[in-house]
Amino acid sequence: MKIGIDASRYADNEATGVEWYSYHIINGLIAEAKNHDILLYSRRKLRVKGAKNRVLPAKRLWTLRALSKEMKVNPPDALFVPSHVLPLTLPKKSVIMIHDVAFKYLRKSYSFFQYHYLNWSTKFAVKHATKILVPSEATGDDLVKFFKCPKKKIEVVPHGFTAPEVSDKEIDKVMKNSEIFKYFKITRDSQYILFIGRLESKKNLVRLVEAFDDFRKSHPEYRLILAGKRGVGFEDLVKAVNHLKMADAVVMPGYITEEEKAALYKHCKMFAFPSLYEGFGLPILESFHYKKPVMTSHVSCLPEVAGDAAYYVDPYDREVMTAAMERLADDENFAKKLVHLGTERLKSFTWKKAARKTLKIITK
Repeated sequence: MKIGIDASRYADNEATGVEWYSYHIINGLIAEAKNHDILLYSRRKLRVKGAKNRVLPAKRLWTLRALSKEMKVNPPDALFVPSHVLPLTLPKKSVIMIHDVAFKYLRKSYSFFQYHYLNWSTKFAVKHATKILVPSEATGDDLVKFFKCPKKKIEVVPHGFTAPEVSDKEIDKVMKNSEIFKYFKITRDSQYILFIGRLESKKNLVRLVEAFDDFRKSHPEYRLILAGKRGVGFEDLVKAVNHLKMADAVVMPGYITEEEKAALYKHCKMFAFPSLYEGFGLPILESFHYKKPVMTSHVSCLPEVAGDAAYYVDPYDREVMTAAMERLADDENFAKKLVHLGTERLKSFTWKKAARKTLKIITK
């Protein structure tokens, strides 16, 4: 079978969740699809072993223009799209991963264009895709709830996890040489709570900062590190930090490298992920890998990912979030118990398993 894959988000230099998913699932599919021909469609030339690559140039609306034209002129037997948008013209079989429908819950977190484009593209996928993959039961339920998607069209394929290839030597080197660690004076002995992700309103960071302000009254030595690129609502986060006069206590280094991320995970005291909505929640698995206790929200898919290995909070309750931080900081036995459970939980998520199930759905 000739399988075409939208690889437009493969190996982005500043990858976020969807880009990392594309990278890992495409690599996994190439490894598993020994009896199939894989063709990757992309905006630029890719250096990927085991697959052919077709570059489709288009400055804007790449999927709707370039990929749609390619599907009309030279369609594969099946098309797999690792993110939300299908081309307008489709081959006989098309499979798409819809990671979440956060825009339906948190409309203010999206621009006018973003909201309507995501709403349209999701409707289009529900109507025209042969199969829709989702990373969690929660996202599948949302597709039924908001878009009346037939349940038989939905397949749950949880994301996998691959341990970062960052050695202790590289971590030591980045802590010594990285401007982030120098400028913010972050050392192995620093006491800090870590968040990693896009700094946007749906991540609930304003309320996290407010809860952290209360937490610091009993733990003044702690800092809060919010690592990630800016998103919609970043200005409100800055206002909250300034209003509470916490510029010295809240560190926002921006986008970080994989080595910097590994170093921050390794030396943090706990990981905070109080998101208002997630399609999956990969940072939770990363925290399990680095053996850190996790505080996260009891909403959407997060309980599916973390299982019994996290301290759950109501993301709208500042006092509950503060109490969670205090317990994870002060109750060493409880924190160790969560770390043990997280280590066991992590074994359930592999990209090999995700790729095998995805390939089976594409080729069925």
